[in-house]
Amino acid sequence: MSLSTSWRKLWRTVPPQPEAEGSAPSRRQVDVRIGASLFERVRAHVEDFSRGEEAGFLLCGLSRLDDRDVLLARKWLPVPETAIARGAYGSVLSWSADFNSDVLAQAMELGCTPILIHSHGTPNPGFSPDDRAKERPLFGAFSRIVEPLPTGTLLLGRGDAAGSFWLNGRNDLRFRRLVILGETIENWYPSTERRSGRPLRKRLNRQSVAIGPESDRKLADAKVGVIGVSGGGSHVIQQLAHQGVGTLMPIDEQAVDESNLGRLVGAIHSDVDRTLKVDIAYRVAKGIEPSIEVLCVPERFPSQAAIHALKDADVVVACLDRFDVREGVNAFCRRYLIPLVDIGMEIRSAREHLAIANGQVIVSRPGEPCLRCWFITDPLLARERQEKPPGYDRNPDTPGDPQVISMNGVLASEACNCVLDLITGYSGGRRESTVFWQYEGRTGQLDQCEMPSRRPQCSACAEEALGDVA
Repeated sequence: MSLSTSWRKLWRTVPPQPEAEGSAPSRRQVDVRIGASLFERVRAHVEDFSRGEEAGFLLCGLSRLDDRDVLLARKWLPVPETAIARGAYGSVLSWSADFNSDVLAQAMELGCTPILIHSHGTPNPGFSPDDRAKERPLFGAFSRIVEPLPTGTLLLGRGDAAGSFWLNGRNDLRFRRLVILGETIENWYPSTERRSGRPLRKRLNRQSVAIGPESDRKLADAKVGVIGVSGGGSHVIQQLAHQGVGTLMPIDEQAVDESNLGRLVGAIHSDVDRTLKVDIAYRVAKGIEPSIEVLCVPERFPSQAAIHALKDADVVVACLDRFDVREGVNAFCRRYLIPLVDIGMEIRSAREHLAIANGQVIVSRPGEPCLRCWFITDPLLARERQEKPPGYDRNPDTPGDPQVISMNGVLASEACNCVLDLITGYSGGRRESTVFWQYEGRTGQLDQCEMPSRRPQCSACAEEALGDVA
């Protein structure tokens, strides 16, 4: 079974975390995640009031976390004009039962759940009495049909949103936020929720002056998974900690060996054959800021623990040698609508002279070309299987790939800039989403290159937003 498919069954075996003994049961929360291009289509429809209010349904996959359900927007079904009855039954906007039946049929065929989306065209949105009157019969029924998936309704405002969600006939889920995944990750919270104004961290004063004081809170709230924390990954962990990312998830199963001392940031001689690489990451991050949460996963992707942790990430950074593993990470991020920053470096020598030193930094966002669309091809995977069969890198006698710590650091720094922009938007849109970065290590040149277009038959993109659906 290939790495790109084996992880998909693992979600079934990850049990929900029990409530702490003696604690009151908490109200389960709901997030909605949507790619920016799909969100623009939704807004264009529901914010067009030329004929009155408009509405539609998002069909969403599910990512079930310990404390909340994340609904992953997959398909948009606007209510067609032919199905609308304006002013009927004393309601501002109604539509036919046949359209509801069609929505449910499409949702169940995809293994998805429907969410009703509309807007009143105002900030600080709140559901009207008419909204509430329609909600109970509609979602009371829908939630029993699509159970165990949640369903409900979302009201868009201006940078904020209101939500009401149901599960098995009960309206007792709490809407937490709408996450829009574009050049920058936007979070739309309910207007009734006051975001805590945490004090600015003094150690980040100079960074906050450079990219704005709001960046401190955004970074503190962010969760970033880093897969592979040896060469480039150790640089990434260190820089993200310095930048102020609040939660880091280092994922790597290996212990430090002597050859790592030439490229693993934070490792010292006494760590050899004794310390796990994720524990080095923990030590480095906590040494920079003790309040950073570091969730170490000393296992190889796609283990149960790795999948379980990464589903809660806002961004994933992949620092991996093998293309088959990178393919699996790419497929995972597509399924769960998580932006992926992938870095890789190929160094080859001829007669002890540097012949090739090529690297790249690729940012893959939901709704845009993924690595499988153009970079990780079938011939590339076939060549790797022939030259380095699965398990090749687990053999302690296998010679490792050539690496130079300073070249790793160039790619890692640019990857951290990408993460910083995804979280804070510091570039103001100047880091275009349709480019990637190509590095020539011999000359030191780092170039922006045009990203190829999305491939229509891409297997990874076909599963975008399916989440936990097998």
